[in-house]
Amino acid sequence: MSQRSILIVESPRGPLQTVAHNLQQTGCRVFVAQGMRDGLQKVLEYLPDVVVLSQNLPADDLLELCRSIMRNVSDETAPAILIAPTGADLSSIEDPSHDSRLAESLALDLLAQCVKTLTFRARQTNDTQSVLECHGLRLDPRFAVVEMDGKRLDLTPTEFRLLQALLSRPGHVLTRVELENAAVPPAKGRESEMPGENSSRTRRIDVHIKSIRSKLRQKSVLIETVRSVGYRFREPAWNITSSH
Repeated sequence: MSQRSILIVESPRGPLQTVAHNLQQTGCRVFVAQGMRDGLQKVLEYLPDVVVLSQNLPADDLLELCRSIMRNVSDETAPAILIAPTGADLSSIEDPSHDSRLAESLALDLLAQCVKTLTFRARQTNDTQSVLECHGLRLDPRFAVVEMDGKRLDLTPTEFRLLQALLSRPGHVLTRVELENAAVPPAKGRESEMPGENSSRTRRIDVHIKSIRSKLRQKSVLIETVRSVGYRFREPAWNITSSH
């Protein structure tokens, strides 16, 4: 998976410049555009994963930019679009005793967190040939290779497919049946199972997960057990720091 990219469209020296700085510190490629025309040009040039539009831009420009993106960018490469409140809206807290500067700082950090989450999810597509990277793990379906911190892991084909299913949807709980289907798709024309067969098949998932965890060693905690449901791969926690 290539480096995640974000385009911020706003007015010069606006408050979203702080968000741009914070996102750059967490490893994203961040582009900044001034106004609608510059914004559309950079969307077509860089094809970012997420476009953040400042609410301090004219409403007509915001609408026209969204329409232009829809007209000029294919569904496969279309970015997620977030319209970010700025100025007074960022620190609108009813408590009159609050520190407005601190409130704005916290709001900007929350906005950066939201952008990071949108960006990550935008890159976790349903394309089974996409390279997946998270928490130091890198899974390449094209060559059936998994690396942990640059070192190759020796997984069985079933273990590879299970890890791919989990890694493709971080934070999302997959049931044992879903994992079984990901590892061994049901045979065509098979409409029913013998009593107890399903529970036997899903119990095998537990065995495979245990094996994967042993190979992940110190990163085994990344695969979390959801009791009575299934498993999930831990979603990244983005460390956003304030420059205020």
